[in-house]
Amino acid sequence: MAMANKIPSNARVISTGYVARSQFRPFHARKQRWSCIVSNPRAGKTVAAINDLIDGALRCTLPQPRFAYVAPFYSQAKDIAWSYLKRFTAPIPGATAHEQELRVDIGERRVRLYGADNYDRLRGIYLDGVVMDEYGDMDPRAWPEVIRPRLADRGGWGAFVGTAHGYNHFADLCEMAEASDDWYFD
Repeated sequence: MAMANKIPSNARVISTGYVARSQFRPFHARKQRWSCIVSNPRAGKTVAAINDLIDGALRCTLPQPRFAYVAPFYSQAKDIAWSYLKRFTAPIPGATAHEQELRVDIGERRVRLYGADNYDRLRGIYLDGVVMDEYGDMDPRAWPEVIRPRLADRGGWGAFVGTAHGYNHFADLCEMAEASDDWYFD
C-alpha cells in the first residue's frame, strides 16, 4: 500500500480485516509520492484512505512515524473516519485508541485525525504521510502554507481524495496531477 520506505527484512503480515475494493487497489500499489483520487460519494475512498495511512504507519522505518487524515472540519473527521481508524487498527497488537485526541498509537507509530477548519493546529509537527479528504471543501491555503511543509524534512507523501464539486482548487490539483508522471491520478 502507501508510499512506504523500505520494508524491513523481518516484516510480518498483519491482517486488519480490510479488503480493498478493485478501484482502490492501484492506489494502494502506487509508487508516486503524491496522489489524487476523484470518486463518487459512498465509493469507499475514506476507508481506503484510512487503511493506506495505517499501512504507511506500519511500514515506515523512520523513528516515531506520524500520519494524518485531514477532513474539512474536525467534527467531520470524527464522524467520517474515527470509527474506521479504530476498527481497522483494533486487530493490530499494541494499538491503543485515544478517544479525546482522535489518535491511534501503534507502539511509537501514530495515525491521527485533524480538521482543516483549524489547520494551524498542525504547525510544529512533522508528518510522514497525509490524506486530505474532500480537499475542495478546505481553505486552499491549508496545503501549501501549513500541511505540505510538515512532510518536507522526512520526505513524506500526500494523497488528495474527494468528490467533484465544480471548479475549485481540488479541480486545479486534479488537472495538474492527471498531466504529471510524478503523480498518481485516478
